[in-house]
Amino acid sequence: MARQTIYTGLRADWRELLEQASAPTVSAPQIRVRSITLSIELEDVLAEWRELWSAPWFARELDQLITSEWTLKDVVAHIGSWSTEFRVQAEKLAAGSEFESLILFEQPGGPRAWNAEQVAQRRMQPIDALIGEVERETGRLQDLLLQLESSVLLVERPIGIAAATTPNGPWIRSLAGLIKMRCFHDRHHIGRIREWQRSKFTGEF
Repeated sequence: MARQTIYTGLRADWRELLEQASAPTVSAPQIRVRSITLSIELEDVLAEWRELWSAPWFARELDQLITSEWTLKDVVAHIGSWSTEFRVQAEKLAAGSEFESLILFEQPGGPRAWNAEQVAQRRMQPIDALIGEVERETGRLQDLLLQLESSVLLVERPIGIAAATTPNGPWIRSLAGLIKMRCFHDRHHIGRIREWQRSKFTGEF
């Protein structure tokens, strides 16, 4: 796959994420939402990561650039940072707490400054520590969900994310909506890694 095609797909995914995330509220889904179903969704995403991490080519490609700025290892660090952040935000939503600061999303590209800062903080860590952060924080988020009543999952409150280009303040999300964002974000990067890998090692994946 040509690099330009990958970048075009990347921009399209960002537009979809921002369209989902920047709406003032999220309509209640037409299906029942339970803690166990959200936990299973997180487990499925984690299983997809484990498939990548255990692939024969993965360890030897950690220092390869897969975006204009980030190596494969940097992307894992990025996922680790958001795994922690989503867990923190979920805890605050569950407790009804207010957020003291906001992560600002720009379009296109998401929260560039926050992402760069978080990846830089993790860049010197070994890959096992970065993978461990994703595993650990996913487990902590699942544990939190399983402690909550289903009625809490759809209660919408301001979260610690806002669009830098609009004056409307923080995004409004429920815990279920936050988990949807987490899973979408992880699968976005899983898909991009797989596309990059296939474009470079056709037939090896």
